[in-house]
Amino acid sequence: MITLILVRHGDAEPQVDGKEDKDRRLVKKGVKQMRRVANFLEELGFNIDRIISSPYLRAYQSAEVILEELYDNDSEKKVETLDDLTPDKEPSLFLEKLKDFADNSTILLVGHEPYLSNFVKAISGGNVEIKKGGVVIVDYDLKEGRGVLKTLLSQKVLKLI
Repeated sequence: MITLILVRHGDAEPQVDGKEDKDRRLVKKGVKQMRRVANFLEELGFNIDRIISSPYLRAYQSAEVILEELYDNDSEKKVETLDDLTPDKEPSLFLEKLKDFADNSTILLVGHEPYLSNFVKAISGGNVEIKKGGVVIVDYDLKEGRGVLKTLLSQKVLKLI
């Protein structure tokens, strides 16, 4: 069983002419949202084995904030980037890669909509909408190739925890 923690990036700069979507940065509110996510994950006692992010700047920065909050600077954990997690990709690409992950590992994926909700639907059948800064936890059985949706939280709920 793999525990997949999917996080939609935090609030980012608005899209403007002349700046590519992939280069939009997190704003202060987005950083605060990611700290909230990290605190939630820490409260639940998750030990994350790998952190994988979309290469888009706002997702990568979101993953970095979570990493910094969860682990001290001495940690050897690093944020990996994977093109398969960009908004327009098919979830089946990353689904194939799941077979290569270690059983009983916990993987944090940071990405975008509609990719993340499509991925959740592909692995669990769950029909979800993930808001900015939202968290989804899915237990994925490698042998059966199916996941079970365990948790879906928005920033509104995380503020209350």
